[in-house]
Amino acid sequence: MLRLFYIGVLGAVFSILVNLFGLSFETSLMGVGVFSFIMLGLYLFDLMNFDVPRYSIKNYLMVLGINIVFFSIWFIMSWDFWLIVFFLLFSAISIFLRTVINMFVYRIKPVTIYGSGDLKINLEKSLEKLDGYKYIDFNEDIDRLEEFVKINNIKLLLLGKMKLEEKEIERILKIKLRNTYVMGYLDYMLEIERKVEVSYINEEWLLNAYGFEILRSRFQNKVKRVFDIGMSIVIGTLTFPIMIVAAIIVKLESPGPIIYSQERVGENEKEFMVYKFRSMRQDAEKDGAKWAQKNDPRVTKFGNFMRKTRIDELPQLFNVIRGDMSFIGPRPERMVFIKELEKQIPYYGLRHMVKPGLTGWAQVMYPYGATVEDAKNKLEYDLYYIKCYSLYLDIVILFKTLKTVVFGKGR
Repeated sequence: MLRLFYIGVLGAVFSILVNLFGLSFETSLMGVGVFSFIMLGLYLFDLMNFDVPRYSIKNYLMVLGINIVFFSIWFIMSWDFWLIVFFLLFSAISIFLRTVINMFVYRIKPVTIYGSGDLKINLEKSLEKLDGYKYIDFNEDIDRLEEFVKINNIKLLLLGKMKLEEKEIERILKIKLRNTYVMGYLDYMLEIERKVEVSYINEEWLLNAYGFEILRSRFQNKVKRVFDIGMSIVIGTLTFPIMIVAAIIVKLESPGPIIYSQERVGENEKEFMVYKFRSMRQDAEKDGAKWAQKNDPRVTKFGNFMRKTRIDELPQLFNVIRGDMSFIGPRPERMVFIKELEKQIPYYGLRHMVKPGLTGWAQVMYPYGATVEDAKNKLEYDLYYIKCYSLYLDIVILFKTLKTVVFGKGR
């Protein structure tokens, strides 16, 4: 919400300045594009986070640099010298606004964990990555918990324990009713880490869990299908020249077909042929199916670049238009790997309840990996996507994917 507020206020300021300086219609129209690219630049460079202790000089300079780049383009296209004053005012207001928001939003929140073992360790690791939380360790003595929370002014109590005894429930409920937020382990992972911990859920949890609307809502599925087709046409049109160049380089770099096709598992475990630009040598699987590894020697030089920028996935736009895939969803896997993973990972088959995607929540949230543990971690993000699907989440994933493409952080 803060990001939307920030964009909305800056949009209003931008419009006021356009009218104040009496810019021509053509110049104002260019300004709409300039403002859009400035906001996109702030997002791509992670400059829309307001829950950090302070903005460093580096971050302020980056904000200023993004404004300079796009205002310079705008100035060169229009040669309106009022844009120099416009730039100075807009930059000053945008930096002032983000500073004010940060001052009001940022608060150190003391947090502790009641529990022990793996759950406590997982929570501690997660808290290490979060800004704005001060972790205070507790030794699991339920008789001292209430006093400990009061003395340390604990604002958030996390439960690193799946089953509580009657005495524990009674004591923790008192704490909750005295202005301390209490959050269970699974709820924390869902709301903060944005994933479903498959090691600790069961059929009862799945039965009672809210969400999963995409599995039964015809309206949501129709909206998603319109989104898929629209994005495929737009992305396909914009990247068509890139695909032509990629096809030529693939053909010249190594012998073999330009397009690589392979059977993958889709919705309801129905297999289909997926298409990609070939990024490996033609004999990459002469010894049988293998997971792709980091720095895989089978990958060609241009293939490595395509993987980092996701160019190799562009032919799958055809799969999306045909209906085999969605633009966003769990990545499709091969049956030979799925059969093995289903034996080792609980609820792995749940990811096949929806269409696989060209990109997905797991792809933008989890680094590349090629082990069973990596597959488990990605499944947890995939289940979060299925459980909490919305068009807004699809748009968030789209922008995060764009960030991956721009900075070449793909696998």
